[in-house]
Amino acid sequence: MSNTVYSLEFLRNLPPEEEPRFWEISPGRRLAWNEYGDPNGLPVMYYHGWPSSRLQARWAHHLALERGLRIVAMDRPGMGRSTFEAGRKLDSWPELMERFADSLQIGKFGQLGVSGGGPYVLACAARIPARLTGSAVLGGAVPLAELRHGPHGLHPLYQMLVPCRKLPPWVFSALFRIASIASRWQPGWPPLSWLLRSVAAEDRRLLLDFPEVWKVITKSFQEGVCEDDGRGVMADAEIYFQRLTVDLANLRHPIRYWHGGEDRNIPVEMVREFTGKIAGAELVVDEERGHFSLILQRASAALDYLADCVPSVSAGSDGNESA
Repeated sequence: MSNTVYSLEFLRNLPPEEEPRFWEISPGRRLAWNEYGDPNGLPVMYYHGWPSSRLQARWAHHLALERGLRIVAMDRPGMGRSTFEAGRKLDSWPELMERFADSLQIGKFGQLGVSGGGPYVLACAARIPARLTGSAVLGGAVPLAELRHGPHGLHPLYQMLVPCRKLPPWVFSALFRIASIASRWQPGWPPLSWLLRSVAAEDRRLLLDFPEVWKVITKSFQEGVCEDDGRGVMADAEIYFQRLTVDLANLRHPIRYWHGGEDRNIPVEMVREFTGKIAGAELVVDEERGHFSLILQRASAALDYLADCVPSVSAGSDGNESA
């Protein structure tokens, strides 16, 4: 896909940030959510990255509106404005999404996982395929426990957190608050400019040349990490180290992954290894893109895919491709 130019006009005139709506999971526990795109469109559940929040989905508003899609984005428990849940497991996510969809009177829905949202797409594909119209992952993380070399190869900042993740939550609360303050600066200024040297050239260009991208990333990050004492962010990180309880070789619900060949956050070799184990997975590699550039520049392809999945379901399929 050499020298392909993608339009980023969809990032202009984004809707303003809104206060979240809340769904009561159980007494004393709430899930925060917002929606974007066409409110009467075909529903797509959006699973945000790590560490981030539901506000990340704002970038998809215009693309979803053009395609008649209703993007429903939620803060995972303990992230953003959603209530913390101790001992949360990846296996609990599909049931939560079923109940959440029921509360919104949604039957079948598509799902889009971005970066750290990738494993959540996999969990629903394995457990509730009959509820799904389509599944897509952009620049997605993979369960590290399922890889031969574990976290080796991840971005250096992620690797630094791996041995420290068992420290007291207040340590991370302080670190994330400092990072949140720093994220309010311009990306071309130190120390952020130093950090940008560690990402792919195409990522760096996009973050410096498109202020809208930086605003979405930093606002969703700030919302995601500053509402809790650090427990929620690190509990969410633990999900990536959990062993899967599904048979990947028999997981036949189609999941299409897009990944950048120059991704420095989550190397494409990791994704190739993992998706190669999944019966229903298809991996599309854009060799010239990094992490952020792949997510934004192939977003239209992912949403086209999710929109196109719907006719086959409405034509009489039961949606259960894993049978």
